[in-house]
Amino acid sequence: MRELPDIVLLRHGETHWNRTHRYQGQLDSPLTLVGIQQIKAVARTLEDTFGDLSGCDLWASPLGRTVQSMAILCEELDISFQAVNFDARLKERAYGRWETHTRNEVAEKFADELAREKANLFNYRIESGGESFADVAARMDDFMRGLPKDRPALIMSHGGCGRVIRGLRQGLTPADAVALSFPQTTITMFTGRAVEVMATDPQHLDDLGCPDAGLGMGI
Repeated sequence: MRELPDIVLLRHGETHWNRTHRYQGQLDSPLTLVGIQQIKAVARTLEDTFGDLSGCDLWASPLGRTVQSMAILCEELDISFQAVNFDARLKERAYGRWETHTRNEVAEKFADELAREKANLFNYRIESGGESFADVAARMDDFMRGLPKDRPALIMSHGGCGRVIRGLRQGLTPADAVALSFPQTTITMFTGRAVEVMATDPQHLDDLGCPDAGLGMGI
């Protein structure tokens, strides 16, 4: 068994809106059956790699898809769900009025906004209550700085947040951080400034009926 890193970062399983390429942001849709099985495969891979994870501090976004994913993970690993800390700083990027729309619909209805975002991807703040990736980075950095240094942390968050966290820890440029891929079954581990990305065991995915590692770019 490997020694636990300082931080293990996970992403929620596939949702119904992920499957239809619909912007979720800080709204929600439930996990698909595939998404449920993805989290079970992640749990089995974590157990194979680290054994007992009960010594980790558990953290999760309070959005429904991450709550559901963390509940499945805890059950699979025989860890108390009551021990999970829910923190609003771990929420996905708010996509404002793009939320509930598919990517194609956003391209049609908000073409000017989409063009402005593409021109300034890290700093563009979406209209009507949306955030920029810079906004997400600020709250994620605040969260990371407050983590206890004497215990490992297991975090369940989102695609956009995961890319930003990894970028912060690796010292990537904003553009490179946002461009990272973070499939649903990726396990990202941090020890100091070192980052290791581990794929969920493909045999576990296959055994549980998951067709692949999941969506790489989250919305």
